[in-house]
Amino acid sequence: MSEPNPSTPINQQTADGLRYARWAGHLLGILLIGLAIKNLLVGAMGTFTAVQTSYFIIYGLLLNAPFTKVPDAYWKRVYAVLIALSFLFVFLMIATVMFAYMAAADRGEKLGVPGFEGTLIFLALLQVPVILFQRKPDLLD
Repeated sequence: MSEPNPSTPINQQTADGLRYARWAGHLLGILLIGLAIKNLLVGAMGTFTAVQTSYFIIYGLLLNAPFTKVPDAYWKRVYAVLIALSFLFVFLMIATVMFAYMAAADRGEKLGVPGFEGTLIFLALLQVPVILFQRKPDLLD
């Protein structure tokens, strides 16, 4: 097995992986905005659905922001907002699953594993390190 060449810049595979993960973040943002629009079109909004819809729009727009072009003076603040909203997204998705399970229990049904919500949580939390490493690739070493 050969040793990696230390004189090469960031590994092309790593750069490609970061780029693909970021594309997944853009798709997640578009999906969340689409889910919010679907909630608006369906109507019948309770308080939780209204909060969820508003949050999906805000977080979806943030995920599609051009983080590599944010000026250095604002970078830490914008990144802190991303971290906070990503963790709030996790709690919102957990609450969504809990409400779905409670509603199913009231109907006498059982829901399966929340795979869709788990995937959304994974993609949301993936964006925090990906955006950091795209902005500051020297931290990968």
